[in-house]
Amino acid sequence: MMRSTLFAALAAGALLLAFATPPVTAAEAGATPVTDKPAKSKTHAKTQHPHKVHRTAKAPANAPARRPDAEGPLSLVVVGDMMLEDGPMDAMRKGQDPYAGFARLFAGADIRIGNLECVVATTGSPEDDKPNVFRVHPRALKYIQRHFDAVGLANNHSGDFGPQAFAQMLGLLKQNQIGFYGGGMNLTEAHTPWIIERKGVRVAILGYDEFQPRSFEADTDRPGVAWSEDSQVLRDIRAARAVYKADVVIPVMHWGWEEPIANDRQRQLARLMIDAGADAVIGGHPHQLQDTERYKGKPIFYSLGNFVFDGFPLPINYIGWALRMELDKNGVQKVEAHVSHIGPTGLPKPGKVLADPTLK
Repeated sequence: MMRSTLFAALAAGALLLAFATPPVTAAEAGATPVTDKPAKSKTHAKTQHPHKVHRTAKAPANAPARRPDAEGPLSLVVVGDMMLEDGPMDAMRKGQDPYAGFARLFAGADIRIGNLECVVATTGSPEDDKPNVFRVHPRALKYIQRHFDAVGLANNHSGDFGPQAFAQMLGLLKQNQIGFYGGGMNLTEAHTPWIIERKGVRVAILGYDEFQPRSFEADTDRPGVAWSEDSQVLRDIRAARAVYKADVVIPVMHWGWEEPIANDRQRQLARLMIDAGADAVIGGHPHQLQDTERYKGKPIFYSLGNFVFDGFPLPINYIGWALRMELDKNGVQKVEAHVSHIGPTGLPKPGKVLADPTLK
């Protein structure tokens, strides 16, 4: 339901303060607590919105290395939710790059990733029981390819037009040499980390969704997303090191509620992932920034907020972070948060640069 004016003011105040081994089958899953709290909603531009590889096991062709390796630490830029329909798609039809405001930050990074909160396809049928479904034309891939090495698919909108559209998106991403994580043509691929090596550091990125509908989950014979089950997530993190020989492992989560403070479930799972070997935990889905912390010296960002998105009622939904992290074989060595101010058409512009928020 829509927050009151007073609650919105409190949320905005909280935001300002924040600135100062094999996979289980879908049928076997179910023992882990998952998100089943009724969704809080807000008025979207059109309807009520309830929230929006390079795989080295067999060296498939999607997302081959596009930059030469060199000595020294590598930089990773991570952004939050990107929904490219409506205002952003209107801009792309006019030849406007929705990521132009952050082009310099992306160009200076060794690895660039973000959550793709829509399906890129021309086929499929919209989910009947969803108040908001997002599908964008493949022309959007021109801009994604320009600025990103890989995109996350583990969210509650990548399956909006069914498995057929999801499969088409996977094919288009591979065709355009864009990596992906948190989704695949089957359950095994969805739980396979995206592996990339830069400057002698081997990085594994995993992605998981734990916000309904669970019908978007991949199965042994169906494309879809990687669902968040504690035992499976922990196995995947350990396998990223033991099987895929990653130096750095980072799970990216789609979780939580539209609140400025992470809930107990997020905190519990973040700690489990770090205990299992994750070097950092990065989250999204609440459509606003959430608090950050360090656990055993490892950074946790519960929500980066929106990055490219329109149709929200509150100013707090139009501020996010683009994280820039420096990595070496020992993990995350440095973090900066580049503030993003999203315009009314959903396009981001850069703001101030914050020192590591997890150390505040």
